[in-house]
Amino acid sequence: MPGSARRQWRGEEYDAMRIIASGGNRLHAPANSLAALISGYTGGADALLIGVRQTADGVLVPAGDDRVPGSEVLISASSFAALQAYDFSAGWLPRRTEASFHYCDPAVSGRRLKLPRLDDVIDALPRDVTLLIDAGAFAEAAVALLESRGRIETAMLVSDSPAALAAARPGLRTALWATDGMVAASDVDLLIVPVGALRDGGGWSQAGIALRERKLAGEWPMGLCAVLDDAGTDPATLDALAQTAWLWGVCTGSTFDMERLRPGYVHSQSDFAGTEIDRRQFALGYAKANRFANVHCDDGVHLEIADYAGPMPGGGGSPTERRITRLEWDLINVAKEWPFYSGGGLGTVRGIGDDFAAEVAYRVARVGQATTLEMAVTNVDPGAHRAAPPQSFRDKDSFYDPHGAPPYVGVEHDEDDGFRINWNLGCEYDNNQYGRPVSEGRTPHGGRLRLERRGAFHAAYFRDPVDADDNPLAPRDWVCVGVVANESLNRTVYLRCVGKRWRQEKESDPSQHEPILPNHFVFRDLRITCFPPASRG
Repeated sequence: MPGSARRQWRGEEYDAMRIIASGGNRLHAPANSLAALISGYTGGADALLIGVRQTADGVLVPAGDDRVPGSEVLISASSFAALQAYDFSAGWLPRRTEASFHYCDPAVSGRRLKLPRLDDVIDALPRDVTLLIDAGAFAEAAVALLESRGRIETAMLVSDSPAALAAARPGLRTALWATDGMVAASDVDLLIVPVGALRDGGGWSQAGIALRERKLAGEWPMGLCAVLDDAGTDPATLDALAQTAWLWGVCTGSTFDMERLRPGYVHSQSDFAGTEIDRRQFALGYAKANRFANVHCDDGVHLEIADYAGPMPGGGGSPTERRITRLEWDLINVAKEWPFYSGGGLGTVRGIGDDFAAEVAYRVARVGQATTLEMAVTNVDPGAHRAAPPQSFRDKDSFYDPHGAPPYVGVEHDEDDGFRINWNLGCEYDNNQYGRPVSEGRTPHGGRLRLERRGAFHAAYFRDPVDADDNPLAPRDWVCVGVVANESLNRTVYLRCVGKRWRQEKESDPSQHEPILPNHFVFRDLRITCFPPASRG
């Protein structure tokens, strides 16, 4: 990143520009949602700015506006229980995306983003992130809640009212919102102003210079915070801000806009061109030892799964024949060697030890129930590379099985349901867990997936889906589909891009099964960027 002056925060020196995610990553998930807040953190934010409102029955909730999205209902006039009926993602759109996009698929009954309690959100957030709380008239209650959750030492009260901040309890850090450079003297720690009030064209504005002089004269001990435009900020302006010692940080709705200021390195990268993979970086393998899957490289990593028309559990015959068949399938179930269950893909052979962001492009021939794909990280490595289809049970590896080799965290195109995060905190398949699907999964036949990690926290994304004819679909920017903390994962993990098909009962009638689909998955353009711990020098 560009050079920057050394500064202090709570007596600790640091070199990098501080990033404040306003409403979390609200340009990539609904503002103040847990997905927006934690993805802001995994994207590199040092602080989260959270709006707070109070329901009619006194429950504090994370919301920047009193109005329920997509309605005329007011949070302040509704009980917390009544507000659970509303979708708080209604009307939310990522950048460059048509209004037809829905975060929660309206075609699926009951799928909505519910409003949580503020205390539940605060408990779920990382302990090493600063919380800027914009609570308005509910400041006293919000501060009491922060204290009750042990977060008061890393919190800051935000307001556009100097009088309200002056009334805050002694010792609590405060920040003042200002719409322009005309700021009266006030006893606050931090001043938050639009970047347009500081910069004029290619340099500092007169108002910005005046604010700098006031800061250097002793006002705003922590400095100033510049609020960036949602449309994005040009690199030259970001570089200038990063080198300004009297700026405490920048406030943004998208940590993606700040990636150039986050020191990182490329861990692994390939477009998988040609017919050979780089064995120093990657390996190919199989989830099951049967003849129906073929994993190979040919301008992309391909997983081809052939049609299955073989024997199935059940069937007729004499009582003895039915009993023998049942015993045979019981043994197959115990060994997990189902002939109709096939999968595989690629894995990284070098461990990922730092925080990271991984992206991959994918294509799938058929979408439907009982077929899925994921990009995930797990504790185990991919084992031996398999250049040919499996010949025996020794040629399979649960690493290459979507949802296999737990613990793990991943992002997946979930059958035909949508896009979601998946995880397992334990070591048994029965402990697999999944976030609620975002958008819809029926139409997309490809797109890009992204998985981020910072500490134990992970965020999953998708963008740029295409239909079966490669026509672009919404969204056209990254959308966070879920977040989770998984402390069961080692610091060093291994990444896989895999697909599979299996036998699955129909939800409407468990005595019936979904079709067992042949399929063709392709993965391309994998890039893993790592972010080492910040130097404190």
